[in-house]
Order: sequence, then C-alpha cells, then structure tokens
Amino acid sequence: MFIGHYAPAFLGKRIAKTVPLWVLFAAVQLVDIAWGAFIATGIEHVRIIEGFTASNSLDLYDMPWTHSLVMALVWSLGAGWLWSLIARKDKKLGGIVVGAAVFSHWLTDLIVHVPDLLLYPGSDIKFGFGLWNNFPIAMGLELTIFLGSMAIYLTGTRAKGIAGRIWPLVATALMLGLFYLGMTNPPPEDLVLAGSSAVVMYLLICGIAAGFDLTREAK
Repeated sequence: MFIGHYAPAFLGKRIAKTVPLWVLFAAVQLVDIAWGAFIATGIEHVRIIEGFTASNSLDLYDMPWTHSLVMALVWSLGAGWLWSLIARKDKKLGGIVVGAAVFSHWLTDLIVHVPDLLLYPGSDIKFGFGLWNNFPIAMGLELTIFLGSMAIYLTGTRAKGIAGRIWPLVATALMLGLFYLGMTNPPPEDLVLAGSSAVVMYLLICGIAAGFDLTREAK
C-alpha cells in the first residue's frame, strides 16, 4: 500500500488538531522510512521477482526490524512517547494519535501484503491477506480510502485564503501522480539506491502535508 497509508494521517488530524499533518504523514510511513534506510544499508533485504504479485514485483522476504508485528508495536510506542515529550499542547492525546498512526502502517500492510509480515524477528509465523494479488481491488481500495479520508479532513478545516482552496487540488494531483508512477515504473535495478530514494520520497511527501498545515486551519 502507498497512498492508502496516508488515510489514518488525515483522520488522526481530525482527532488531534494540534499535531501537524506533516508529523502524522511521517508517522504513518515511519516503518517504511526505516525500511528504505535499512535496505540501503543492508540491514534488511528485498528482491525483484517479475510478477511476484499482480500489483508489484517486490519480494519483501527480509524486513523483520521494520515490519514484524512486535517491532511495529515498538516503533509505535517509541514514536508516541517521543511526541508526548516534545509536544507543546495535548501531549497525551497527541502521543496516542501519533503512536496509532505509526501502527496503522502495519494494519494496512496486513490487508495487501502476501504473508511476509513476521510476528517478531526470527519468527516462523507470517501474516498477510494478499490483496495485492487482486490488482483492481487493491488499487481501488487505496484510492477510495485516500480520497475519502482527505475529504473528511477537509470538512474539518477551513482555507487560509485562496492558497488553502488551491493546495488540496495540487496535493491530490501530486499524490496521485506519485501513485501512478509507482504502479507503472519498471522495477528498480539498484535496490540500494531504491531504498535511499524511498526515504527521500517519503520525506518529500511530508512537505506536501506541510502545505496543508500552512494553508488550512481547524474549524
């Protein structure tokens, strides 16, 4: 899942209004940011198998430190605790929402991944409902929850001038463009570079969220 991961960020912003949307965008992709860094440094591994699923060719056979259930909980608790320390307002609520946003990544991955999500590092138990093997439904689900959650976010905010009315259109176009490129580009040849590029892309997408923070405010 790609843009579907950002749905909990939009929904979380409705609950914890003092948490910047860019923080929630970073939270929902935190384990993938770590995954990209771990792929680039050889801590975790991925291989390309043409037609591995109907949606992509990535065999995510080794990602115990970022995508196992236990480690997802560790990342979630750590991120929530950190935000509760540095937040200026609503520390407890913000920490809970940030932690939940981090853990939402594992839950949404559970829906689409084939069984490659471990229970814990070294476990033989694997999870994954495999929706990636049904391309139309998987892509339709992503688009539906992304656009639906953005609509819910927008109804709870108001524009700060014309920029706040234009930015949602720009952001939607950018996100859908990245989604399209991710689905249509050929598999990467250099997996180490692909890991680094993934980290950069996720951080740039946080910039898209910052655009919402600058141009819209809670009602």
